[in-house]
Amino acid sequence: MELLLQQFLTCMKELSHNNSNIANMLLEKVKGKNKLVVSDHNFILDIIPDKTINNLRETVKLMVDAGFEKECSDLYISLRKEWLEDLLINKLLGLRKMGFKDHKIGKRIKASKVALKILFPSERRLYDKVFSGSFFISSDLWFSEVCRGATIQLLNFADSFVNQSPSARRLFKILDLFETLSDLIPEFEALFTDSLVNEAIQTKNRLGEVSRDIFMEFGNLIFLTPNADLDCWVDGGVHPMTCEATGYIVLAFKSRQKLEQVLREYSTVAANGTGTSLFDSLMELIMEKFERNLEAKSQTCEDPALRYFFMLNNISLIKYKFKTFWDDRFCKNTTQYLEFYCKSSWSKVIDILKIDINESAASNSEAYSMKGKLNLFNQKFREMCAIQSTWRVFDEQLRKQIIIYVETMLLPAYENFIARFENVLGKNADEYRMSDIQDQLNHLFLLQDIDVDSVRGSVRNQLVS
Repeated sequence: MELLLQQFLTCMKELSHNNSNIANMLLEKVKGKNKLVVSDHNFILDIIPDKTINNLRETVKLMVDAGFEKECSDLYISLRKEWLEDLLINKLLGLRKMGFKDHKIGKRIKASKVALKILFPSERRLYDKVFSGSFFISSDLWFSEVCRGATIQLLNFADSFVNQSPSARRLFKILDLFETLSDLIPEFEALFTDSLVNEAIQTKNRLGEVSRDIFMEFGNLIFLTPNADLDCWVDGGVHPMTCEATGYIVLAFKSRQKLEQVLREYSTVAANGTGTSLFDSLMELIMEKFERNLEAKSQTCEDPALRYFFMLNNISLIKYKFKTFWDDRFCKNTTQYLEFYCKSSWSKVIDILKIDINESAASNSEAYSMKGKLNLFNQKFREMCAIQSTWRVFDEQLRKQIIIYVETMLLPAYENFIARFENVLGKNADEYRMSDIQDQLNHLFLLQDIDVDSVRGSVRNQLVS
């Protein structure tokens, strides 16, 4: 027995000499940026020399024939199990170094796929080749014991997200884990006994239920950002809450298929009977709350024009980011806020140029009165331009849209005023000619606010690692 045991341990030591190469090659697959492609389940067998495998198989046969079947299997399971756990936990998943924290989740998901699609199937091929014809008991049971520790750690990593505090950011990490584990269930079924398969299914179900619960609270969670309590900006710019919440909502739309799956498979509410999906119903409620939150922020502005400008700015950004998903939701609102903004600011300037019926007679006294009106118009126009030149819009298209709208209100009124009183006032009285007014308007809102294509960058960067 002692001689056979020593021979077996020598063969296992020779086998372990290849562990480092196997680990490094698997780690390269985890670190690689390309999508994982599984082409060969003989990954481990191709690395280990045939002589090493043949020597081990012959030694196993000798031990079994000598009646040491249990000792042989226990030793093999113990040694390979220890290596697999160290490889998966420390090297591929990196759990011992970083614990169950949720950053680097993308690479850990890929590590899980490498384990189930490459490592475990290859280890199974090695196991079958070493023990082929040696045991009468189920090889599935023995192999499951080899991989049990590593597999449980992998499931524990996924399960660690279930009991963490809910957040909008964490929802999409959990959804990724849910999708990954759902896709890997066939691998579990092909490799392991029912007990490990059932544990994998239970973990997947818990992830699905947590995803459902977080999404049901999504309308509250997306507004719990560090800057959510800040008031409306003094320049009417895009609020940080808008950037954060919009980023999360875009991610929800992009994850729609997965979210609808968990809402359907783990449903806790009856169908509404209207034909509208639960996803759409929840998103409608979120949008309504979004607008209410922005309106509450806008009320901190003393200037009504700035209040409507702030709403126009933020709602326009939302409309821009959702144009692929929800094209018509905010169309009416942006037009309304643009009209309210102009009426509460530029209409006051335009009203100065209104002509009474008596003034159209253009008597000398009335002409001088109109000259006073023009001077007042010039003064108010300057003041309005000075104030609004410091305001911000989120993109150039919105800036041009606002300026064109103001021009269509202001320029005809100014042109009509000058045309009717030019003879009395003289050509030099119109301090601002048409082109001068347009030039002043074209210098409004020149301060750059944000890059609209990176609004959700901060959210995305937290999720992709």
